[in-house]
Amino acid sequence: MFLSFSRARSRAGVFSAILLSAVAGGALAPAASAQDSVRIQFESGATDTQINGTIVGDEYIDYVVNARAGQTMVVALDVTATNGNGSAFFNILPAGKDFDGLYTGHMDDDNRAEVTVPSDGDWAIRVYLMGNDRDAGKTVGYAINLYITPTGASSGSSTPASGSSPDMLPEEDFFIVNLSTAGGTLNVRDAPRASGGLVGKVTNGTVMRNTGGCTLSDGQQWCKVEPSAGGPSGWVAARFLSLPQPGGQGQATQLPSASRMERVTFSAGTTGTELGDQLGPNTSVTYLLGAKAGQNLYFRLAADASVLSWRIYNPDGSLADQGGPGKEYRGELWQTGEHKFEVMNSGGSAQSFNVIFSID
Repeated sequence: MFLSFSRARSRAGVFSAILLSAVAGGALAPAASAQDSVRIQFESGATDTQINGTIVGDEYIDYVVNARAGQTMVVALDVTATNGNGSAFFNILPAGKDFDGLYTGHMDDDNRAEVTVPSDGDWAIRVYLMGNDRDAGKTVGYAINLYITPTGASSGSSTPASGSSPDMLPEEDFFIVNLSTAGGTLNVRDAPRASGGLVGKVTNGTVMRNTGGCTLSDGQQWCKVEPSAGGPSGWVAARFLSLPQPGGQGQATQLPSASRMERVTFSAGTTGTELGDQLGPNTSVTYLLGAKAGQNLYFRLAADASVLSWRIYNPDGSLADQGGPGKEYRGELWQTGEHKFEVMNSGGSAQSFNVIFSID
């Protein structure tokens, strides 16, 4: 989804936990010890915060936050340092209980939770270790980032919310710069805030590659990106980005950029499609196609020009295969998710071609 956070600095105190608001001037959390409970309070007007700490062996620490029924709570844990395997997890539980949890971290694979709070009250984010780190008494440093959808604050609580955040941009591999002025430019900064240093500008319609995820800072969402065709890399305000739009049946949606990205869909009742396209000199197009592990994929680039080539990437970014117009791809997929098909024109003139996709 939309939260991606930088790693925290190490802390000298093994049992200390410091609460840092994502807005300026975070407050100190009380010193935490094994099986301790630490109350988390947000800065006035803030809806997100960061908690930094360390944990050893079989201890656990509960970070307690007040929330209301219907709020969305997003929690992400990032291991920052360890002398073991870094096997730190968290659960979300009613405060003071060991059951009726909303999320169990060691049963998930990304240390990130997005839950809807079912009732008013205090909820605990319980941090703990598993496996050899727990049994051998290893030390793990971590950063927890907590976001709760905003609403009016109540005394002694975080700023709880009802409903969902209306302006949050879901994370994807690519975004499109979407400005109200067709000829406008978007500032790229060296930090996720309006006061960050200017490192460059990108034009409206530029395809931006997600290079560092999105985070909340100074009350708004920022994403770390770079132009897919090359250019300034840094942070931009997410409100000026949009997601690529799905194409119609058997079509791909062209985006306004020299090197572009298009999403492929199949017509109802079919398992494949063929698309006609054209690339200018020294440009590329990336086709996105969702598929599941175990499905069989067929791909072909139909063209006469030897200056055209293709590469297929798995959802984890690894290269599945590559070739030119004379080579077809047939194989069983081993990952579930967004597969990328990049077609490149290395020649000095425009080239027309067809791409053929089939999945069964």
